[in-house]
Amino acid sequence: MLCFGQQTYKINAGELDFIHPKEGIFIKKNNNLFQLRVNDISDDKVSAKGFKYELEKTTLEDVERIKKDVTTIFATQITNNFKKLDQTSFTTKVADDDNFRLVKLNKDFISIAILEDSLQKPRNEYVFPYCIFDFGSGKKIICHQEGFIIPTKEKLHFLFANATMNKAFKHYSFEDHKKWKPAELHLQTSDLELNRDFYKTDTLKNKKVVIKNRFNQIVIKKEFDSIKYNSFFIIGYKNKKINLYNYTFEELKIRNVRAFYFNKFYPMLQILQQNKLRNINLIGADFKNEDLSYLPGFNHFFPDNTVFLKVTKEQNQFYLETDNIDAVASGLRSFESKFKIINSDAYDSIEFLNEKTFITLYSEMGNYTVKYPLLMYTKLKNGKYNLNTIESLIDSDIDDKSKEFNALLPKNLDSIASLNGRIYLIERNGLLGYYPLNRDVRYKILEKFQNNFARFELPNGKKGWLSLDGHEYLDE
Repeated sequence: MLCFGQQTYKINAGELDFIHPKEGIFIKKNNNLFQLRVNDISDDKVSAKGFKYELEKTTLEDVERIKKDVTTIFATQITNNFKKLDQTSFTTKVADDDNFRLVKLNKDFISIAILEDSLQKPRNEYVFPYCIFDFGSGKKIICHQEGFIIPTKEKLHFLFANATMNKAFKHYSFEDHKKWKPAELHLQTSDLELNRDFYKTDTLKNKKVVIKNRFNQIVIKKEFDSIKYNSFFIIGYKNKKINLYNYTFEELKIRNVRAFYFNKFYPMLQILQQNKLRNINLIGADFKNEDLSYLPGFNHFFPDNTVFLKVTKEQNQFYLETDNIDAVASGLRSFESKFKIINSDAYDSIEFLNEKTFITLYSEMGNYTVKYPLLMYTKLKNGKYNLNTIESLIDSDIDDKSKEFNALLPKNLDSIASLNGRIYLIERNGLLGYYPLNRDVRYKILEKFQNNFARFELPNGKKGWLSLDGHEYLDE
């Protein structure tokens, strides 16, 4: 059974005669045989303009040769029964070479994975669009850039122009999707990500947002107030409710989602569901590390951009040493590498003292870019702590705007600790806060971040979660 919205083209040029995996489709018309030539369905721009085909006359010699090939399928064998394709994976059974697993990802795309190790973990090699050719008289086939899927009374036939794949798919087993483990359902779908070539968001006249494919068809039968997405998940907002989808465009049946966090490289989504923090995989079950077979390919990865920074003390005088002062103290131009700390006698210690440290300015893998100005904390002789900009520590001639910013940083603290160079756990009079998420201390209990969320308790006993963007979610 074909899903609603699958792109179907009627071929009315003649009568289907036979199909060959490499030579293609042959049509009988006026007692002559023609080879069907179609535009490239894998080309988004070409296909979006409309389906086109033409007939190319063949010679009797060519036709007889192709008809004798055992891989040829004749029109008399073809039906329109695609039921198994909707909920089934097909895995080849080759003993002496790599095997393949084919699955219909959604109504627009098919995926083929290579199973190349003893654990048969899928490595998704091909994700490509497909369409349906309707030749009339109940004869339908699926056409894609690698070949054809043809239903007969006996079974589904998978024909490929690639000789290795065509040979492998002569014998296959099949399995219901519902029996898969979470990692087996995951597909590397970055090419399918919204607002690339195939799928896009579109704003309607009523200001609602929908998702369309390249044929201008709506792929999720819902309108949203707004949509957020990455390569693995789609988040739809409607009437203050959050709906979760993967790129099969199936909704993950998870209710009462209050907030979420995308993992940049992995098919994981952290959600706050009512008062519970959960990590989910692409079919919505609780995530387990052993289920994850996908690892990012690091062809896109660049080394972290770092700068050397060290604080030393010589004869009661503190110094800051760096190999790039412009990177750590924006706006300060100097060829020097060693700078005196102003009013050194006021400090008992300074962050990074006697530590050789490299500050990360930019990390693609960590999804991190430093925010200026960079901060350091100092311990005063009276045991209290201050948070300071680097400029205020080494430059006596900073502008008024910089002085004002530094004055507003947390001061006179009982303790301070750097979480990751950009967030600080601060404490005063028994209350805690995360600066700069919190400008003041307000929590009785404040736990470590679990990816995007940290558990807290207020002095009045109320509990909740704090997100990395500073938003509080009180328990309901």
